[in-house]
Amino acid sequence: MSAAQRYIDLSAKGAFDQKGGDRWHLAREIGSLIAAHAELRAHVYQLLRDGLPSPGDEVLARAVAEQPDIEGFLLLVEIEIKSHRRFASWQTVESIVSVHEPIEGSEDTYIIVPAPAGTVRKSLLAMTTDGGASDVAAYWLRKIDGLRDEHGMPESEPRHPDLRSGKPWPMMSPAAN
Repeated sequence: MSAAQRYIDLSAKGAFDQKGGDRWHLAREIGSLIAAHAELRAHVYQLLRDGLPSPGDEVLARAVAEQPDIEGFLLLVEIEIKSHRRFASWQTVESIVSVHEPIEGSEDTYIIVPAPAGTVRKSLLAMTTDGGASDVAAYWLRKIDGLRDEHGMPESEPRHPDLRSGKPWPMMSPAAN
């Protein structure tokens, strides 16, 4: 484990700083490590929380986007708000709010089933500002709504992320993305 942690620490310091496909490959490797080892995931989250920018923060953020969990996705949203850079993707959010269930009798075919995401949606609503084009949290809430429109919504999940908050949803903004 210490070798993997050292690899992550060196990546965070930019020791392997490269452009293009190599950076993507490095993010995927680190993503595989954090998917397999919870303590490495916690370490990467702490490195990202300790502050941007460091040379390897982009690689670490992209690794989290490759293998997200709820905490990691919300951390990426916080980083996006602070840095004005996008790290999560639609695949990132889709993996948080849905499950790919294999179809019986088929090797590579699956059905996308909605997974409960009330906690994520409530947290995102709390982070929203005005619902406009620069509101990162509202952007991701709208992406989740789009996935819900496409794949359905769990019966236990209300349309509004948090009625008690008093915040309207969806936020109506002419410049919303």
